[in-house]
Amino acid sequence: MRALRLLSSVAAAAGVFAATASDVPASARIGNDYGVFCVKGRLVLDQRRIEELKSAYGSDVCRLDQDATEAGAREKASRLGGAGASCTCE
Repeated sequence: MRALRLLSSVAAAAGVFAATASDVPASARIGNDYGVFCVKGRLVLDQRRIEELKSAYGSDVCRLDQDATEAGAREKASRLGGAGASCTCE
């Protein structure tokens, strides 16, 4: 009986955690989204945060779009000319 109560408590806690985790906005999740960036005038797909890209490439970096999946980010990038296409940060 004690094990059953413990198991039901763990299950209830897991349900609360799952509901809370799904309520976290995409911008707060780290490493999950694929960004469509303009890096030094070229369109780039990357999972790194914009701060990391600016550290690697300088200040000429901006995020144009993002998606939770690589395929979705590629589709968004293709609407802008595809990876490697010219772009501007305005």
